[in-house]
Parts: sequence; C-alpha cells; structure tokens
Amino acid sequence: MGLGSAILHLSYKFRLLLLFILCMMVVAWATSSYLVDTVQETPKAKSVVMNFGKATVKSTMSHCPALSPYLQGLSKLKFKASLTLEEVRKENPQVAKGRHRPAECSALQRVAILIPHRNREKHLLYLLEHLHPFLQRQQLDYGIYVIHQAGNTKFNRAKLLNVGYLEALKEENWDCFIFHDVDLVPENDFNMYMCDKQPKHLVVGRNNTGYRLRYQGYFGGVTALTRDQFSKVNGFSNNYWGWGAEDDDLRIR
Repeated sequence: MGLGSAILHLSYKFRLLLLFILCMMVVAWATSSYLVDTVQETPKAKSVVMNFGKATVKSTMSHCPALSPYLQGLSKLKFKASLTLEEVRKENPQVAKGRHRPAECSALQRVAILIPHRNREKHLLYLLEHLHPFLQRQQLDYGIYVIHQAGNTKFNRAKLLNVGYLEALKEENWDCFIFHDVDLVPENDFNMYMCDKQPKHLVVGRNNTGYRLRYQGYFGGVTALTRDQFSKVNGFSNNYWGWGAEDDDLRIR
C-alpha cells in the first residue's frame, strides 16, 4: 500500500514535469517566431514612425496670422538706374526660381503673381526688387511668373495672362492669382496680395492719377481672383490686341 502510493505519486510528478517542459517549448517557439517577425518588420515600422513624425510636424505648424507682424505700411520707393538682375537675386537670397514660402508658419494662401511682359526689362527689375520683400512681409507662399511675348505683333496682355494661369497650375495648385502689370509697384504692404470672396482690384489709386481711379469701374493694373472665380468667367478674352479694354471685358463678365 505504501509502495504503490509512492509509485502513483512519482508518476503524477513526472507527468507534471513533462507538461511543464512541453509548455516551455511552446512558449520558446512562439517567442522566437515573434522576434523574427519583429526584426523583419523593423525597417517598415521605422519608416512608418519617420513618416508619422514628418506628417505631425507639417500638420502642427500654425497658420500665419491674418495680419502679418512684419508689415511696415507706406514706404517711399527708390529706383536705381543701374539695377541688375544679379542684384535683385542677392537682395532676396531665400527666393528660388521665383518661389518663396514663410518658414515660421503655414501661409493662409498660395499666391501666383502673373506678369505679362515685352521690352520692359527695367520696369521688371524695379518691380521684382520691391515685390519680393513686399510679399515676404505679408507671409505669403508665392511664386512669380513672367510671361514674355516675342515678336513685333501688337501686345496681347489678356492672352499672356491666360497662358500664365495655365502654366502656373502645372507647377502648383495655387489658391489665388494676381494679374500684375509690369509698371505698377505697390507702395503700402497693408494692401494685401490675397484673394477674397469676390474678385479684387488692388490698384484703387496710382500716383500719376493723384491716387484716384482712372475712371469709374476701372479694373485694370493689378487684380486678384481665385482659381474658381477666374474659371467661372472663363479667363480673359484673347481677342484684345493692343492697349486696353480686356480688363473692362473681364469686369463686365
């Protein structure tokens, strides 16, 4: 009776030992499989973490204020007779291929400046020299496009602006388009180069007219339209060769 009981007790312990060993083997196999999978997935996981970090930085950048703290108001314009394009580049080292965006905040609008041009190099240099810092003080994400008409036929401002609009959209999904004459330079940076709920005229006054409109309903010189607004009126008419009338046509439509 004592020996038989001892044998049964030993057999029970032996079975427990076997069960324990079997469990440990299962745990070891599962752990090794998990570790292998983890090692294999590490590069992918690292990539996800890195991308998430980038997305977080981008999304958490605050929007620029509606009124930039860098605005200076009215400034007296000065033009150097000997100004060169290289000087303009050196004065604006943060501009690359006509593009610039604020580093400290996310701009409220992406703005394309379209400048029709022919044989007005000096005017273009004067405009670029003043327009780059002007737009940067307004904390805009902007790009400047100069659309040049070659040849000696009559100038077609409207067609050049239509071409500039289409070409600019190939590079960026711009929110706002500023259609800008080459011989008009803004004096006051509180005149915001941004689009609004309605098409906006940015030249309510100019020095050679005593800072008054040239005529009632004048909508030329510099105007701002969103992509949707410009599309709804089907852009400028291509039929106006020579000076004037294309801006009136646009305003009426």
